[in-house]
Amino acid sequence: MSAHVITTPRIRLRSLEMRDAASLVEGLNDWTTAQWLPTVPFPYRIEDAKSFISECAATTPPQAYAIAAPATDELVGVIGLVRSGEIGELGYWLLPRHRSLGLVREAIECLIARQDASLTAIFATVDRGNIPSVKLLERAGFRLTGEHTRKSPNRQGNLVVLHYHRALVRSADAGLSSRL
Repeated sequence: MSAHVITTPRIRLRSLEMRDAASLVEGLNDWTTAQWLPTVPFPYRIEDAKSFISECAATTPPQAYAIAAPATDELVGVIGLVRSGEIGELGYWLLPRHRSLGLVREAIECLIARQDASLTAIFATVDRGNIPSVKLLERAGFRLTGEHTRKSPNRQGNLVVLHYHRALVRSADAGLSSRL
């Protein structure tokens, strides 16, 4: 697990653990989070959390990380990057009491810095009504490239979402640089 832990002064990204199940249930049963998610069960049960944690443990590197408080290691949210060839799809959420602190943006930068050179771009889709997420992606260097139609609607019935993209390039001297 230690190979997959990333720590900054404000966050710790680590593998999800069974002790995170109750916090996952709390976060994903919060309507301000759940309303935007098309594939997460609602209501979210402890069995759902345990299954998700087990699925994450089966992937190397993890496709989802706990965003934890460094001092307590308490889960404050989740960030995921699902790779498909050279492209990764970003997803994230935070418990409401931890929002608006810049933690997801910091987690995004940490995740990007840890990627190998084979990843050339990351995309995220967001409901146009999810203004905090739209602003977060723009601050994190993603640019709007158009609209995308999901296979499953979110809880508000929306199928059409905004598609954001961030190209990544590796510089021999500077490591991973990411704004194009």
